[in-house]
Amino acid sequence: MASSKISIIKKVMTVSLLGAMCWGSANAQASVPPAKTRVIFFGTQTQADFELKIKPVFDSTANCKSCEIINYTPYTAEGAIDEAAMHERIDTLPADASFVFFDFNLRDNDATKTLLESLNKRADSGLVVVGSAGVPKSNEASGPLTRTVLGKVHNAVIIGELGDRDRLVPAAFYGPEMLTALRPPKDKIGQGYSPLIFAANLAENWNKRSPQEWTDYFKTKKQKNRKIWMDLNDLF
Repeated sequence: MASSKISIIKKVMTVSLLGAMCWGSANAQASVPPAKTRVIFFGTQTQADFELKIKPVFDSTANCKSCEIINYTPYTAEGAIDEAAMHERIDTLPADASFVFFDFNLRDNDATKTLLESLNKRADSGLVVVGSAGVPKSNEASGPLTRTVLGKVHNAVIIGELGDRDRLVPAAFYGPEMLTALRPPKDKIGQGYSPLIFAANLAENWNKRSPQEWTDYFKTKKQKNRKIWMDLNDLF
């Protein structure tokens, strides 16, 4: 009789212990914060303009506590953009970078060869490169995206911007390499922010797919959609 009681007590204790372990595990999982989505930004703005103009738009659009945008643009000692050092920054991206966003584009030439090689090396290893179709420098003519850096980056997600009458912004780089072109917001943000707003939406939804799944998803969307220009509702 005593042996039977001891056996029952042991079973009760075992069940209670297992229940406590399961509850503790579930509670621990529930308390784990979501992984950070870190967008690495490269632009032509100063650090001050990034803080005043870029980051607030990203933060308000992403509406995501676990999303952040980090300015990784290289600067000279005088505070100017150091285009020659861009490839070095690509080679030393943070290990926890989710994807890279270029808020500009460059014409492909001998000076950008190393940057393109660095970008393609990272793209081939799984990094998603998102970028603006961009516009040429003031002393350059427009042209197809195939003659630009981003237009030659493997699987790059390129976003253009629409102007009046839903036409591409005048003098912008153009071509089928673009995923789509977006209308600029009608509020005070104004022209030039459409690619950034796309990047913020991608950051908000980033954890729904793997990097490879996102690039495949966008390709499929473009192939199946009959619109000339998909909008954000078509993509997210």
